[in-house]
Amino acid sequence: MKNLIIILCLLSIFSCKKVQENFNPNTSTKKITLNKEWQGDSLISDLNFINSIDSTCKLNDGFFERSDKQIKDDNLKCALSKIKFDYQKLSSLNFIASLGSINSTTTLFIKTTKPSNTENTDIYHQATLYVEINKKITDSIVIYNSINFSEALTVRERNYYVDKDNIYILDIAEDESGANVEKWSQSKINSSGKIISVKQKIFPKDDSYKIKESKDNLWNGTYYFEASNRDNVKTVFDITINSLDDISLNVTEEGIKNKYSNIKAEKVDNGKIKINYDTSSDDMGTIYIERSDNEFYISGNPIYFINLGNNKMPLKKIK
Repeated sequence: MKNLIIILCLLSIFSCKKVQENFNPNTSTKKITLNKEWQGDSLISDLNFINSIDSTCKLNDGFFERSDKQIKDDNLKCALSKIKFDYQKLSSLNFIASLGSINSTTTLFIKTTKPSNTENTDIYHQATLYVEINKKITDSIVIYNSINFSEALTVRERNYYVDKDNIYILDIAEDESGANVEKWSQSKINSSGKIISVKQKIFPKDDSYKIKESKDNLWNGTYYFEASNRDNVKTVFDITINSLDDISLNVTEEGIKNKYSNIKAEKVDNGKIKINYDTSSDDMGTIYIERSDNEFYISGNPIYFINLGNNKMPLKKIK
């Protein structure tokens, strides 16, 4: 009996030791958490919240005519006031911010980047989320920007929320009529570290935007200009405006034709646009088109030097 007790004790000790040997805290499943300081606001992931923005953030009164009390009431009514995460701090981010890990090999970090197109903007900020596997960047996505168009009295912002391997993006625009959602999207980081689109929702623009857009569409069409200088050297402009963001030109001078495409126009005012088609030629690569009722005119240095002193000439709209 005594020997049996000793044997049982030895078996018990061996069994406990074996369990301890098999348990390694370093190999157990570890809960992955993201750095809340840079994670964004969870409301961005809630589509019900997103759907409530347009109706609550539209202004009933003129932007500049509001009293201080009305401004405060409007801000409290707007659903965007529920967002507590301070996205503005990304505008002054001057270091690489670690967002954390979503698994044992995949880490995320954020750093400021420069927008690809800052034309006509006064103030702009941008931050990009990078995915890294084993210290090698596998993908990236712009998760924040703030772009100010002072001439158009418009501010566009992109905000985000990161939850494990899910990335939620909200694009909003704010102008004199209030704030409205442009797009919401959800993406996912797959096992290869690639960012894959899961779903997105495009929000229709309101009537005031459609009115503005329809006015801009009045520029659309094909234009033709031809004139000769005192030496009978002919200059021809063939201009096609698909939109103010999509313009192509064929310019013929001294029998030589040069083609320009993917040009964006700058609105000088409601009746005049500026087209800089050749940035290497300074003012000699810039023309202006003016509209007065159904009449169109072309001006700029390329026109002025055809016949000195005559800076504006009729422009024919073909269709």
